[in-house]
Amino acid sequence: MVKSFKVLIGLILCMVCGVQMSLAHRFYASFTQVDLKDKTQSIEVTHRLFTHDVEDFLRLKLGNSSSLTDAEIEPVLKEFIEGSFALFDSEGKRLPLTWVAMEYATDNVHVFQEATLPADPTELTIINRLFMDMFDDQKNTVNVEWNEKIRTRIFRKDDEQQRVSFKDDE
Repeated sequence: MVKSFKVLIGLILCMVCGVQMSLAHRFYASFTQVDLKDKTQSIEVTHRLFTHDVEDFLRLKLGNSSSLTDAEIEPVLKEFIEGSFALFDSEGKRLPLTWVAMEYATDNVHVFQEATLPADPTELTIINRLFMDMFDDQKNTVNVEWNEKIRTRIFRKDDEQQRVSFKDDE
């Protein structure tokens, strides 16, 4: 009787856990760090993308992506990021971002870009449309850091662009 009760409790726990997992909502997000470096007169950009979102994008773009090599994936991902993320200086000129590298981890894909620091880095305009065409509830967080000050912007589907200013601690 006790053994049957333990088995029954075990089955109930498995069912509850299974229901909770099936109800779990996958969230859609990316995280970008933009570092303005006076010392090197450069901007370093690091995008952290969730691997499952990148895989969804590659499947949509290329079909079955499981057998693709890095050499096949990188140009597709590069084109996607360059078309979805941009920085503009205080005069509205787009800053040319150079692709540096990409790294895969189990849960994340990191993409590294860089640009020359503009003469007046106190104000930037950012466009971040990463995965917005794929997921309605996509949220992209961008942190911009300069002289130990950080400005954070969160982009949602309807956000075209957002301004970051370091003037007078705005």
